[in-house]
Amino acid sequence: MGDRARQALVKAALEPEWEARFEPNSDGFRPGRSAHEAIKAIYGAIRQKPKWALDTDISKCFDQIDRMALLAKLNTSPRLRRWIQGWLEAGMMDGEE
Repeated sequence: MGDRARQALVKAALEPEWEARFEPNSDGFRPGRSAHEAIKAIYGAIRQKPKWALDTDISKCFDQIDRMALLAKLNTSPRLRRWIQGWLEAGMMDGEE
């Protein structure tokens, strides 16, 4: 439970800065955004003139991210950086594994 509370605090501390940096048309996993909004934006863009739409599978994307480069981008305290590094290295549970 303590870890969950720390994660919520770190999210509350970092989210406003990073929300301001994101592209306005980036809808994935952002507060107040949804897949439905992304679909609506795509429809609006292709309704006037056909365009290419690419579908990608990013399921292994986060396995390949350079964690040190990611941590270097964070403008935060050493304590928060250590917590985040620990979470990035922790992995995830899949059933009993």
